[in-house]
Amino acid sequence: MADPVRRLDARGESPESVAARLRVPGGFLTPEVRNVAREIVERVRELGDAAVREYTERFDGLKLDVLRVPEKEIEDAYREMEPEVEEAFGVAIENVRRFSRREMPKGFEIRRGGEILGQRVRPIRRAGIYAPGGHGAYPSSLIMSAVPALVAGVDEVCVCASPGRDGGVNRSVLGVARMLGLDEVYAIGGAQAVAAMAHGTESVPAVEKVFGPGNDFVTAAKLEVFGTVGIDAPQGPSDVVVIADASAFPERVALDLMAQAEHLSGASAILLTPSENLIDAVAPLLSGEPAKLVTLVRTEDLRQAAAVSNAYAPEHAHVISEDHELVVNDLRAVGMLGVGDFSPIALSDYAAGPSHVLPTGGTAAWASPRSVNDFLVRTNYMQLDADALDALAPHVSRLARLEGFENHARSVEVRARKAEGKGPDV
Repeated sequence: MADPVRRLDARGESPESVAARLRVPGGFLTPEVRNVAREIVERVRELGDAAVREYTERFDGLKLDVLRVPEKEIEDAYREMEPEVEEAFGVAIENVRRFSRREMPKGFEIRRGGEILGQRVRPIRRAGIYAPGGHGAYPSSLIMSAVPALVAGVDEVCVCASPGRDGGVNRSVLGVARMLGLDEVYAIGGAQAVAAMAHGTESVPAVEKVFGPGNDFVTAAKLEVFGTVGIDAPQGPSDVVVIADASAFPERVALDLMAQAEHLSGASAILLTPSENLIDAVAPLLSGEPAKLVTLVRTEDLRQAAAVSNAYAPEHAHVISEDHELVVNDLRAVGMLGVGDFSPIALSDYAAGPSHVLPTGGTAAWASPRSVNDFLVRTNYMQLDADALDALAPHVSRLARLEGFENHARSVEVRARKAEGKGPDV
């Protein structure tokens, strides 16, 4: 039987060429997906709830009269939760909250003579979170976006989640919403949920920024509404790079790869190792559909493995090596990094503390994981007295005129007592 797992020999190749071979070709948002999302967003903007119900019936096969989930239903879902499940969610929520609190930035102020410069940090007023649901539900994704929002101090958080076949939102998602103190939940999924949050409808007040991963149509809709509202990022398929040497346990490496590959839908899982024996041992442990998304790569050494990872810029990376610090010090572009055999990525996917909403598709080279900063905005300010203005005015005037902006220069000079040797206009 043919080995279903793809193998590559990267020895002698540049990191960039290897990364290009590993990258899934083409964008994950086709023109067809973008066009469908655009139509949905426009109809929801024009028709509000009527369009939301139309698309819910078309895509989910459901006729919903009321879009907002009653508070009693949220409360009942929480009370139905098994104690062990509630405990696990509680641990995850507290760990994410602890990590988010440490991320919280502070404003600052600089005083010099008669000059005060500073920055204020404040939360956005209203955030909309998309919680993937329906046939597959991900209450963990709600935790990873909602907890940073609450720590940031967002006044209002609304949640949209796909209704299941019974017309209701997944009970675990509702239970987690209750644990987080969120009572504004709507049984709306897909691109229509993003459109409703961005433009507002009769049932859903508009938000200032939309958050949360989803399928291709959700991602395309987020791109369509960007500018009307803010969005977090266009998350794509999941990916992981495992960098390991001969000391790694093959079964554990195989499970690390399969864990991310089981997301399917364009996911990718890559092993970078100088050990041919490890590749030979891991390959037969991979099976099913996820195995088709795994690539096993032979590198010259761990340094080349780190260089390939940097060029690929993975969403997740896991380093398993006798000298992991040597590898970690070389890694730059990665959204979430697990260090050592006892730090599998699955821990952070659920309960370690850092958010699992991460940059995908190579964007880790310049983008960052979800954090409280996504829910904050900054305002810079200045306050100068007459002496400070006089000291700065000649420089500003010269630079403004250099760029051809006469009125910029005059707006400063009219207030200055010493600009270009003239007093202020009276």
